[in-house]
Amino acid sequence: MEEKKKSFKPEKILEPFKPEKLLHALKNPDEVLLKSLRSLSGITGTITGISFNAYSKLKSEAKGKSELTFIGQKKVEEVKLQLFTYNSDHCTETENIRDFDLINIADPTNNYWLNLHGIHDVDLVENIGKALCFERLTVRQVIDTTQRPKVDDYDDYIYFSIKSILKVGSEELKVEQLSFVLGKNYVVSFQEEEGDHFDHIRNKMREDLGLVRKRECDFLLSQLLDAILDNYFESMDSLNHEVALIEKETLSDPKQSTLLLIEKNKKDVDKIKKALSPFKEALTNILKDRTHFITKRNRKYFRDLKNSCTNAIEEANSTQRALESLTNIYFSALSQKMNETMKVLTTVATIFIPLTFIAGIYGMNFEFMPELKWRYGYFIIWGIMLGVLLGMVFYFKKKKWL
Repeated sequence: MEEKKKSFKPEKILEPFKPEKLLHALKNPDEVLLKSLRSLSGITGTITGISFNAYSKLKSEAKGKSELTFIGQKKVEEVKLQLFTYNSDHCTETENIRDFDLINIADPTNNYWLNLHGIHDVDLVENIGKALCFERLTVRQVIDTTQRPKVDDYDDYIYFSIKSILKVGSEELKVEQLSFVLGKNYVVSFQEEEGDHFDHIRNKMREDLGLVRKRECDFLLSQLLDAILDNYFESMDSLNHEVALIEKETLSDPKQSTLLLIEKNKKDVDKIKKALSPFKEALTNILKDRTHFITKRNRKYFRDLKNSCTNAIEEANSTQRALESLTNIYFSALSQKMNETMKVLTTVATIFIPLTFIAGIYGMNFEFMPELKWRYGYFIIWGIMLGVLLGMVFYFKKKKWL
């Protein structure tokens, strides 16, 4: 395979991982507690900023009116389009096109890649669908960001949706839905916002590097999916950095904020797994159904994607197990810390029991107590009490109770 899988691409991260941010959170438990409790209790029960109830209402209204409705959060002000027309000999790039007749799908000599940044313009997406003869259901799925990753095989094209998940440093997971439509000689990609997912692929097209311009459009789709899959590996790498820092905090000084950070990372891993599982399922369906849109010589790239997806899921499972272990370690460390405290308190109480007994005897108000008349009785009692104290401390040290 021409493209070697990389589990981590530092040049794609917008901001380097900063351990001090996580340490700052650990040192400021009030802020962490507030955010985490809101998250764990479901107060912020949203997808991309809009509540579940709002999404359900939008969907119901759209179905009731039988109209296309954008369901999601508007992430860019203006939709930008980019069209690459290419073959092995040339490549032309057109920005912000509105005339979709430029995409001549009947011309077998050219391949086309149309990329959109922003999917909130329903009319524009619908016009693209009409120009390329998309089913109305496909257009509806493109503008619905709550879609589960999936693949649908139609007569004239394949529809593929996927979630891009990227974690930058100790920040929240950045989730974006991407949709792809693969035809005989074209690929249309729909992104919610501008990002650098595909910059290296654009550069290969412009510079005629690798096989992108020499292969069919299904190869281009495999490279686009591969770029998104790399985000999962980057996210897992960032999560593992956090887990390592949390582990140190758990072993040295476990706090309630530490536990909440563990639970937050568990939720992040769970989100990644929920996105990866249907992604793998979609790739399996593509390979199993042997659709005619995936050529025989390019099927190996989709098999490699499936294997990489399996590796990412295994990595997520490993991180999840590590977080479960950290939860157990947290409670064990907390219990051990409490036991140590109780041990010290019990030792102190045990030492003072005989001293309190002695003080109690000589604090009684009996008239005939011989020791009260002794000249050095006060100092003798002090000596006895100090002797008991030192003797018990020595005994506890010998028994390694202190």
